[in-house]
Amino acid sequence: MTDITIQSPPQARYRIDPQRRAWGILLLAFAAFCTVCVTSVVGMSYFLFQSTLPLEAVAQMGRGTASLSGQAIQPGQAKVVTFNDVLSTQDLVSQATIFFRDSQQGEEKLVAAVTLRSGSALELERGLRPRFPWSSIPYTIDVQNVVGDVDIFIPRDLGRDFSLQLLTVKGDRVTLTGSGQYQVRVSDTQLTVINREGTAVIFPQDGEGRAIPANSQGVVTYDAAGPVVSIGETYANLLSNSTFQDLFTSSDNAASPTLQNWACHESSNQPSGSYLAERVDGRWLLRFLRNDGASNNGQIGCISYLGSNGYDVSTLNYLAIRASLKIDYQSLGTCGVDASECPLMLKINYINQQGEPQWWIHGFFQYIDPNANYPLQCNTCSQEHDVVNQQSWYLYDSGNLFNLIPSNQRPQSIISVYFYASGHQFDVSVGEMALLAG
Repeated sequence: MTDITIQSPPQARYRIDPQRRAWGILLLAFAAFCTVCVTSVVGMSYFLFQSTLPLEAVAQMGRGTASLSGQAIQPGQAKVVTFNDVLSTQDLVSQATIFFRDSQQGEEKLVAAVTLRSGSALELERGLRPRFPWSSIPYTIDVQNVVGDVDIFIPRDLGRDFSLQLLTVKGDRVTLTGSGQYQVRVSDTQLTVINREGTAVIFPQDGEGRAIPANSQGVVTYDAAGPVVSIGETYANLLSNSTFQDLFTSSDNAASPTLQNWACHESSNQPSGSYLAERVDGRWLLRFLRNDGASNNGQIGCISYLGSNGYDVSTLNYLAIRASLKIDYQSLGTCGVDASECPLMLKINYINQQGEPQWWIHGFFQYIDPNANYPLQCNTCSQEHDVVNQQSWYLYDSGNLFNLIPSNQRPQSIISVYFYASGHQFDVSVGEMALLAG
């Protein structure tokens, strides 16, 4: 018997129409092209308008020494601060400032100055600027693990939006936007934010934000029920134009400028020296300059009067003077033979409760002559003068003057506030002079 093998006929192969194949390839190529174009446009747009670079951050010592991530910063040094660096001031006199600058500007424009007083610390999380000047994104600075007493200055005319966030160890957050002056105090039991000029919002841990108006303060305290936020007035500044922004000058650097609320003078002894208005980092500064080989005493200063009869402080319990200063040079060691010729001196003229004229004086210097045993305190001063680091900004706060002045000399009314440079040759800049009361 013959085996019969049955084979299935071959299947017809499916043939794609060449025209359809061509259209498919064309559409896939077009889709790939569109994807590449969109990705390129989005990527280029992000690169040109949204990408960022780190802000330049440099720490300088105003007084004493500080620690940057375990390494000491000595007087006269400028240390670069990078992300996750921890800056701390350990002893009772140290003060350090981080200057954030935009290096893409012609003169490395100041964006913010964050000053740590003694016993304070913070960690820089990030500080960003736009990659290109035409970008609309803001300057952004975030710091965390803030403890102690921190001052923040944000200059005017930044040219773009600004945001600075401070996060405490407890998780409270403070947001500062726009130009202004602020003070943040963080302790184990309380957070205080003082808004002297600007826009500030305080966020307690797991709580809603509360705006702090200018010339006000916000306080976060803790009880058994959790954080409690209160908003109230802060100390008033009795001096107008305390940051010298109201200057009548014809240029950015002018000799013998006219200042609203201040009367300034040059030295009566020759060489007379000069007082100058200089616009640095978006703010006006007063500079007292005397050189020309002077070897005699000269005095250059500015005074502000608080009314014809003075300002009555008899019912107040707090009075403090605050100043921002930088001493670039002095030729006379310490403050001279009688400690009365400091390169910068502060003087408050007042009437005591017995109706007698009195004054309070305090000075600053940066150079001690090892060959001269000059005193550190003048005969009419209640404290020793402060030594500060050369060519570094220092923020001074006297604390409550009612605790420094003897009770039998307590002020009844403040007549004037006078700050002046005294000595032979000197070069001093002043950025603020305020008298706080409450």
